[in-house]
Amino acid sequence: MSRETMDRTGPKPLESVSPRILNLFAKLDRVRDGRFAISIEKSRLMTASFEATEGQPQVIRVAKAFDAVLRKIPVFIEPDDLLAGNFAARPGAVELSSVWANWGTEELDALCTAGFAVDPEDRADIARINAYWQDRSLTSRMTSRYDDGRLWPYAQLGVVLPPFRSKAEGWGPGGMIGNGWGIHHEISQIIGVFDYGRVLREGLAGLLAEARGKLAETRLTSADAVAKAELLQAIVISLEAIVHFAERLAETAERDAEAAEEPRRTELLRLARMCRHVPLNPARDFHEALQSLWIVWLMILPAGILSFGRLDQLLGDYYEADLTARSIDEPRALELLQWLRIKDSQIVITSGQTHRQKYGGLAKWHNCVIGGQTAAGRDATNAVSFLLLKAARTCPTPHPTLTMRVHDGTPPDLLDAALDLIGTGIGLPALLGDNSVVEFLTREGVSQAKARDYAVAGCLGVNVIGQSRMVASPMFVAPLVLNFALHGGVDPRTGTQVGPVTKPLPACRDFVEFEAGVHAQLAHFLELQAEFNNVTIQSYGERFPQPVESALTDGGIGASKNILGRTLPFENGSAVNPIGLINVADSLVAIRRQVFENKAIDPADLLRHLANNWEGEDGARARALMLAAPKYGNADPIADAAAADLYRFCAETITALTTTYGGYHKAGSITIGTCIMPGGRASGATPDGRRAEEGLADESLSPMRQRDKGPLSAMLDSALGIDQIAWQALSLDLRLAPHLFANRAERARVAAMVRDYFARGGKHIQFNVVDDGLLRAAQREPERHKDLIVRIGGCSAYFTQLPRETQDEIIHRREYDRVD
Repeated sequence: MSRETMDRTGPKPLESVSPRILNLFAKLDRVRDGRFAISIEKSRLMTASFEATEGQPQVIRVAKAFDAVLRKIPVFIEPDDLLAGNFAARPGAVELSSVWANWGTEELDALCTAGFAVDPEDRADIARINAYWQDRSLTSRMTSRYDDGRLWPYAQLGVVLPPFRSKAEGWGPGGMIGNGWGIHHEISQIIGVFDYGRVLREGLAGLLAEARGKLAETRLTSADAVAKAELLQAIVISLEAIVHFAERLAETAERDAEAAEEPRRTELLRLARMCRHVPLNPARDFHEALQSLWIVWLMILPAGILSFGRLDQLLGDYYEADLTARSIDEPRALELLQWLRIKDSQIVITSGQTHRQKYGGLAKWHNCVIGGQTAAGRDATNAVSFLLLKAARTCPTPHPTLTMRVHDGTPPDLLDAALDLIGTGIGLPALLGDNSVVEFLTREGVSQAKARDYAVAGCLGVNVIGQSRMVASPMFVAPLVLNFALHGGVDPRTGTQVGPVTKPLPACRDFVEFEAGVHAQLAHFLELQAEFNNVTIQSYGERFPQPVESALTDGGIGASKNILGRTLPFENGSAVNPIGLINVADSLVAIRRQVFENKAIDPADLLRHLANNWEGEDGARARALMLAAPKYGNADPIADAAAADLYRFCAETITALTTTYGGYHKAGSITIGTCIMPGGRASGATPDGRRAEEGLADESLSPMRQRDKGPLSAMLDSALGIDQIAWQALSLDLRLAPHLFANRAERARVAAMVRDYFARGGKHIQFNVVDDGLLRAAQREPERHKDLIVRIGGCSAYFTQLPRETQDEIIHRREYDRVD
């Protein structure tokens, strides 16, 4: 790919980009075109190990499978690699696995249709692997716990996305595809920020010494002591396997160096020296720190929701020391961070076709956090904070995502650099308000010093580094529950009583009575969702305990339970994640205004029009009435109060529900960019005037498309009417005109808006800054706009990889052309 091609549809580099980076960027065409070769080498090795260890403790079996993969998986270093560590058994491939669910013939065929190449000769092996995992997969353990009276009917309703089709298929047929060597499943496990800093400071040698010492001291005097010993054994096996993997990388680099010419020969020999030193030992410089982090990170993959943590804080001191010693300069450090962006964008994490529809654009959420505060409350900005922004500017890839923490002392230059990058249209970084997040954490009992050191995993999973992790937080479709409430707890699609018996809308005397029924239905289904989540987290910990992640959490070495079973200092193992609450709030306001106050529409007629999707002239008039009611996003006191009350009710209900890890569920409300479309279809037409085929409102705090008619300040006032501190995660997506980022003076107005929003309790803002004309041109000629990046949900994605309905949804969002 030429520099001109890279400039045409993506942000233009500010500085020269090395030939190596341009070459790597060109190779992303495989990703942009959605072409991937399927490997089953990891699955073969892992399955053979599990077959050989039947009857042994499960945590030991997981560790031995991990060891088998790391000792036998093919190892290679590609010609342009600046760090060693391949994430599939061959270049350009992704690894297929059946530990989540099976890959049947139909799903493999659909995979091929989607651009994945499955070797016909591998199909027999896949069938054999399927047979082994059929009754041993995570899905089989989960669904075996779904009773026929409550959880199994709930799983099929579509309130949790996507609905289950059968107990054998779970969330949908098809297992998992991913890059990396950990024993993981599906796209959402584990949402954590692990203690990479300890590995960089002490090396795995420090963790191994602690584990071996505690194992030698352990006496098998109780069940907990036995479990502790087994976990310690598993940690030792796993960490030793990582060290051996690094040795294999070193040997490969040395072998490749023998046939290489300068300067590549010198590069390879340096890679060999680094891999013999890290991650076993403490990192000695910036390059080694990145190499150590990269190897450890590969051990936690495959996981679609994963964090690099506070990457500027992890690397800042190394970079400053290297600059002082003149062992590195900015262009070299920038090239390493550009390499990281490209390699992360090559990673594919996906599943069967049901989930591929939910997670459009091969979305993943590998978050790098920059900025924020130190534990003492000082500004944490360093040179690497700016360097990470520059890497994204000069090497515009969708991954890894960047999130910048903003606090009262955030330097103006850093915020301007962030907004300058956002103005390119790449959707990076998202901005997170420290005031709201730190107060949320301190309310949860986290010390202020620890709270100030938070990071995020996934799009917006707030975590305390090494002291928390989230495992279950699927989408809960709130407008579908409203639909049940409209019919007294009956699912109008089937006529079945699915919720508690409450009065249907036509039988309610007044709005208060109807709203009480809505609350009763929500409380019932939120409790079911909490039980559903508990089954997930309990089953995951039983089937696939995680020794590596356990070793990278505080107190994990020496605990009797692994990270997927024990209570952590900030216990956020499970969150209930309602989406579409803004549609519900707008619907409640419209029902109160037009059905009960104005009596402009008969309640039975409203239900008929909803069932008919507002068809015909009568339907259009009824829809116009419901659209005319006050809507969230316009600083209307009635609409905003309804949204605030609904969010308060849901947060209070969710946080009273207990988890199997100990503690209580957390309230989180975030959408994944494409889930608003299936969520909308599941809900049918809603009383706010939304048609059945339309997606739900984007994100948790964004108004429904084109319903915000006032200035930007009015929309922000509406969002601030909700108690955002009560929620672990809330997200706000804004679409702003490109001219608002054209120069520093314009960006200063946006910066002032951002600071004011966060000072008043706002939690999160992300931006789409893309011209309508460019988006429509990309729809007409996708092959000419493969590099066009937009923001969806909590990540960025190539626009042309998104389904047409999602592309249209982005185009139809309101674009604000001024900051008032």
